[in-house]
Amino acid sequence: MSEILNGKEYIRKLINIAYLSIGIPLLFFIWVYLESTAETLNAIIDQEYKVPVFVFVFIISLVLIVLGHKKYKTYLREARQKDILRDKLIFYQKGMTVRFVAYSISSLLISIGYFLTDFQPFAAFFGIMIVLFSINNPNARKIAIDLQLKDDDKNIILKGLDLPK
Repeated sequence: MSEILNGKEYIRKLINIAYLSIGIPLLFFIWVYLESTAETLNAIIDQEYKVPVFVFVFIISLVLIVLGHKKYKTYLREARQKDILRDKLIFYQKGMTVRFVAYSISSLLISIGYFLTDFQPFAAFFGIMIVLFSINNPNARKIAIDLQLKDDDKNIILKGLDLPK
């Protein structure tokens, strides 16, 4: 993990992780969606298996999201126990990365399920994932609240100031 120099740079790194996590599955989903609406996408899986595939993908995605959230909470607890802001931020970044990788894998599974079945509920499910990404998108205020930062540490994050050496 590269050296964290200031609050602004740190938030930019977290945002990059978040955007990459949604961007890659989103590109694949857009292609599948456009093929589906143009009616050039032929379902690979038979009609009778669409619902079971959807349920399977839904369950696997839900498990990934829950596991990612639990791991994020574990890193968040560890981060809150640290005394030095730099250490807190390192653990927070690890937690956010795990959470967004779980979201990304879930989104890819949804897109693959949509590609294999051409089953429209996958599109709605992907929309829910976009909302989940949006709600958990990192910003300075969210970081300060999540880490329960006080005074100087809070100002470093909110104002994008340099971290103490």
